[in-house]
Amino acid sequence: MNQNFQSLLTEEDSLTKHIKRLMKCEPQLTCLMQKKAFADDLEKQELSIKSREYAHVREILMGNGEVNWMFARSVIPFSTLRKSCKRLAHLNTTPLGTLLFQGNFAKRLSLEVSLIKVDSPILQKLKIDDNFPLWQRVSIFQVSTGPLLVREIFLPDCPIYPSHLKMQDSVFS
Repeated sequence: MNQNFQSLLTEEDSLTKHIKRLMKCEPQLTCLMQKKAFADDLEKQELSIKSREYAHVREILMGNGEVNWMFARSVIPFSTLRKSCKRLAHLNTTPLGTLLFQGNFAKRLSLEVSLIKVDSPILQKLKIDDNFPLWQRVSIFQVSTGPLLVREIFLPDCPIYPSHLKMQDSVFS
């Protein structure tokens, strides 16, 4: 595995800062959604959200203005959006890590790195149908008022994927 890619997958600090160093440019964020919505089954389970309970969901794309390198989805239970954590609901194009990695604002409880299959509903929603699986990271953070989940999917145009993967069928699809 590409050493830069491995460092991205296992980065414990701000992924935005790390991408900025690797790509040698200021990443640009596009906010796709930031609203009250239902979490998916995995997110509900990880955050102990009841089945008919809403959460604050934010989806962004990160890239260089021409291509997108990453899709991120953050899910924050409404019970977490209290006190100083209310500002998490109003980030727009500000990277989430700007708050999470500021002093002792948040603690990462878990980081899971895995491949996401090409038939995944989230990739279908993004209209990604490339023939190789993509890497994702799912993190659970704890802030003073409760937990939140962040899923980061490295998109096919992310320049740290080896180019030969884009030209062949994958055994994972």
